[in-house]
Amino acid sequence: MFDNTIAIFGRLRVGLLSVAWAAALLQILTGDRFVWLVHIGLLAFVAFVALTLTRLRRDTVVILLVLVVVAWALLDHFPTDDEWIAGGRYVLIFTALLPTMALVRATASLMPSVHRAQQALAGLPESASTGGFHIAANIFGAVINTGALAILSAALPDDASEPQRRRAAEAALRGMVTAAAWSPFFVAFAIGQSFVGETAAWVAIAMGAVTSTVFALVSFRIFDRSFSFGQLRLALACLKPVLLRLSIVLGAVLSSALIFDFTAISAVVVVMPVLVLVQFARYPRQITPIMTEVDRSMKAIADDIMIIGSAMLIGFFALRTGAFTALVSSFYAGVIPGWFALTITPLAMMLLSVIGVHPVISSTALMAVFSGGHAAVEPALLMQAHLIGWGAGTMASVASLSVIMSTSLYRVPSRQLALGPNLWSGFAYALVGGAVLSFINMAL
Repeated sequence: MFDNTIAIFGRLRVGLLSVAWAAALLQILTGDRFVWLVHIGLLAFVAFVALTLTRLRRDTVVILLVLVVVAWALLDHFPTDDEWIAGGRYVLIFTALLPTMALVRATASLMPSVHRAQQALAGLPESASTGGFHIAANIFGAVINTGALAILSAALPDDASEPQRRRAAEAALRGMVTAAAWSPFFVAFAIGQSFVGETAAWVAIAMGAVTSTVFALVSFRIFDRSFSFGQLRLALACLKPVLLRLSIVLGAVLSSALIFDFTAISAVVVVMPVLVLVQFARYPRQITPIMTEVDRSMKAIADDIMIIGSAMLIGFFALRTGAFTALVSSFYAGVIPGWFALTITPLAMMLLSVIGVHPVISSTALMAVFSGGHAAVEPALLMQAHLIGWGAGTMASVASLSVIMSTSLYRVPSRQLALGPNLWSGFAYALVGGAVLSFINMAL
């Protein structure tokens, strides 16, 4: 009886989240034309939140409590009913991102081209495997985020030694998290864009492709002394089956954003389900297993949705009330130096993540303090600093979902992954990245 009740509530939560997801799509496509239907979706999301509160993980509760304290410190009044509705509609789009990515991950895991890439990676000589895992995780991770870790773990031989598994996990982590520097499919991009605007966010993405490439090349030399460009060509050849499809995905998202004036997150939420429908038409037998996996994932992402939704809601209220401007003026008279903002943002996000502070908290606070003209910095550079900090932090934190997943998938202790070579990689990534951005800002 008890198990049946839990199952019923689980299905109800997935149903409510699905209604909210559909309402977000409707809001993106029609604006205010069907606002009453959007409000139904908003009510469904509120009900989803209510049913989720008692099932939150302990670390999620801690993060939410910290966000409540941040809200109490920032806001000068309790939001009105109209502000709650406006904030809820704003958050609705962000909370639709995670179910969309769950759909994309489930679809990608069954694509024949992805399986061919997996097999090619499994056949790489050990001397090229570290670079291969890094590159593959960066490419796959740009679209399916943490799903890349699962896909690559399946490419490891069953009899892989502990050092092999550890090196593969470390390389996959470095590749996947640094994809945040150039991918619009990460939550980090959605958060940053809300502070710097669409144009600056897209410029930062272009810069991030260079950032991620340079980091990869330097990493190869550091972690594999025998690295050669011949090995790099071998690793890139493994990804040939998926490169065209990934290019189509990124091109479709970018084109829809430009043609229909969507924000990046809106483009992702609208375009990716359409591309999945194309895949359904090509492989109808995959529909049932994909939707089964989506159902499972939607039950598992409730905590992440709560964290992201809460952070974006606080940011929305604070920006509307001018709370961040008042906060900055209270401790610094005038404009904050750009070098300080660009150096502190990635470093603080990385170091705070190491001690368990979720990047959602640190990035929301730092972007709010330094954006909007509070610091003498180009918005695109600040956005890139934020994305570097997100990658550096999630690379080296025992509380990071990426590290937790890798611990299970690669059978390597989380402390080894977070506090081993990747700790120093993350620190160098944040420090050098911030310094380079500071020099660029001074030259502009």
